[in-house]
Amino acid sequence: MSKCSNLANKFSLFEKIPIRVTFYGLIIIGALSIYAESLLWGLIYTVFLIFGAIILLSCLCTHCLYPFRYSDCLILPFKVIKKICKFRSQPMGIIDTFGFIIVLGGIVIIPQYWLFKNNIFLILFWVFCFPTFAIFPLYFCRRCRHLSCPFNHPSKR
Repeated sequence: MSKCSNLANKFSLFEKIPIRVTFYGLIIIGALSIYAESLLWGLIYTVFLIFGAIILLSCLCTHCLYPFRYSDCLILPFKVIKKICKFRSQPMGIIDTFGFIIVLGGIVIIPQYWLFKNNIFLILFWVFCFPTFAIFPLYFCRRCRHLSCPFNHPSKR
């Protein structure tokens, strides 16, 4: 069973604001770097982001306890998730896990071609990206109640 004493029931504003700024910042910088070079590829990336958001909501958020049981979420206002998603109590399946990883990977990998053409965008992207993806496994995943998430800290399983 899990080590419940260290699991978070809520996230503070001090935790939410920086993670939202860095997560949305890397997405915006990635998109801007693509649009700066190509309107068509920028639109394609935007469509990927829209479908990716739907996939993330469907694959990850519907299984997460925070919006549905604790009225909280790190990335979005929990009321938004509760309005558009229905809680699924079963653990994430292989398709959910695969969809989640593909979307997160795509958010980071797709813009790289355009980022390497512009050092300012490249630096800004990684200024936002590194803290976002470092803080999850080092801090949030260790305290998270979403035990079926593939990035949840394994010592709790």
